Amino acid sequence: MKVGFHANIVDDDTKALSTALTPLFKTLGQKLEGEYGGSIEHLWIDLELLEYFAKADGSPRHPFRYQKRVSGRSHFGLPATPDHFNVGHFSVRPDFALLTSLPLEGAILHVLQRIYQESAVLLSKEKKLGGFDANLFRERLLTMVQQLGYPLLPDPS
Repeated sequence: MKVGFHANIVDDDTKALSTALTPLFKTLGQKLEGEYGGSIEHLWIDLELLEYFAKADGSPRHPFRYQKRVSGRSHFGLPATPDHFNVGHFSVRPDFALLTSLPLEGAILHVLQRIYQESAVLLSKEKKLGGFDANLFRERLLTMVQQLGYPLLPDPS
């Protein structure tokens, strides 16, 4: 499974954070690439960095969804990209008040902690994804983020 993290829809308040996260997200996605069982071939995790784009209740704009095929055809005259098959996709919404009060490294840690917390949505989708091992993915996510120097807290037991 290939893993992609995205934080590319930003405003002036979140552009620096997105820029700092880009190389980290690329590295993390590469380290998490691997076999987790089930039918999922791609997992895309979007970080919402536009506060006004959020739902009124504070929940992420896009709950988990699974698509058999995501077309690479462009509607804007850009070159087409290859289609992707068996794609799981969800978004993560940070605490914007906290983001603006933290230094950049603290904001990165907050974002990574939120991604880990929101990845729990995968636990309830294991059967739908044909036996995808969400626990293994979450364990590896936690371990890889910690190896990159960010001390995430595991779920309370």
